[in-house]
Amino acid sequence: SRKRRSRAAGFTLVEVMIAGAIMGVLAALCTTNYLVYIERVRVARAIVEIKGIATHLDVTKIQGGNLPATLAAMSLSGNDPWGRPYEYLPIAGYPASLPSSRKDQFLVPLNSDFDLYSKGVDGLSQKRITHAESLDDVVRGSNGAFIGLARNY
Repeated sequence: SRKRRSRAAGFTLVEVMIAGAIMGVLAALCTTNYLVYIERVRVARAIVEIKGIATHLDVTKIQGGNLPATLAAMSLSGNDPWGRPYEYLPIAGYPASLPSSRKDQFLVPLNSDFDLYSKGVDGLSQKRITHAESLDDVVRGSNGAFIGLARNY
């Protein structure tokens, strides 16, 4: 009777190991889903911020002003959700000696007024947005008709 009571009161080593393994698998699944969620939120934040910056630039253009040479010239400089500054290139009204604009898979420029984008999670980018380093970039294309991940353009 005494042996039965002491044995029934605790867990065996196998039971504890099984419970630990189940908790480990659940923690790994939750962590992965959480990291994916955080990346989606960062992309959404970059889209909203690019829309805001582009709106300021469009208002300046509509009011008859020239596009600034840099975002800092209009106090619009800031960092993207990954901690890097947004990339900006004025196109309309600037000399052709400036660096060329970004292009789609058919080598057609994304915009005719200005390029505005974030280099995304990896911080790498190429002029052609279909390049592997550019697929995670958050881009503005078709003069603002599209703002999102380059892979979806």
